[in-house]
Amino acid sequence: MIQEVLHFFGRAICHQLEERSLQAAGETLSVCARDTGIYLGIFSSLTYLHIFKRHRDITIPSVKISFFLLLFMVPMMIDGLGSYLHLFESTNVRRLVSGTGFGFVLPYFLYPLLSARVLENTSEPVVMGSKDLLVPLLLCSVLGGLVFWGALPHYVLDSFIILTVIVWFSLCASFLFSSVRSNRLKWPLSILISLGSLSILSLLHAWVLSYIN
Repeated sequence: MIQEVLHFFGRAICHQLEERSLQAAGETLSVCARDTGIYLGIFSSLTYLHIFKRHRDITIPSVKISFFLLLFMVPMMIDGLGSYLHLFESTNVRRLVSGTGFGFVLPYFLYPLLSARVLENTSEPVVMGSKDLLVPLLLCSVLGGLVFWGALPHYVLDSFIILTVIVWFSLCASFLFSSVRSNRLKWPLSILISLGSLSILSLLHAWVLSYIN
């Protein structure tokens, strides 16, 4: 039952091709290697920012830092486009690494928008020093290694990834309720929207596959 639920939500964001997915304890994960990397990267930087920046008024990175961060997204773009155009054959290691770099960047541009005074001059850039980049980068590198070598039990790893997917979608959905002041109302609504959206996407994915087949 648990595996079916995880697979259901994984299907909302992923093609779930077995040959492009990693395994843990002999079981295939609910999302592909590239999506696994993306959400490992998101988890690492999002967790760091939430722990160390949530009580501060922050804004998006400076132009210089933004350009540097965007470089982390280039490998996945090249790998995905090259694979799609059949210019070369990618591997799960390449998908995992490039996906991790891509996901690692995203929270730096989204999380600061939650700051109540993000547009005021009193806000500081979300990246103020090398620690703000190196710690999340180290964390996602360690997690990536644990995932690749199958050091974590399947249900633990799969649940961790899908939970990260739901949290990320909930964070994105929270902007729909930016006018809601009460967090006790805002976040339950965001989670419900996230779960509903993922469910619809999963059902649509299943319907398209059944129609094609």
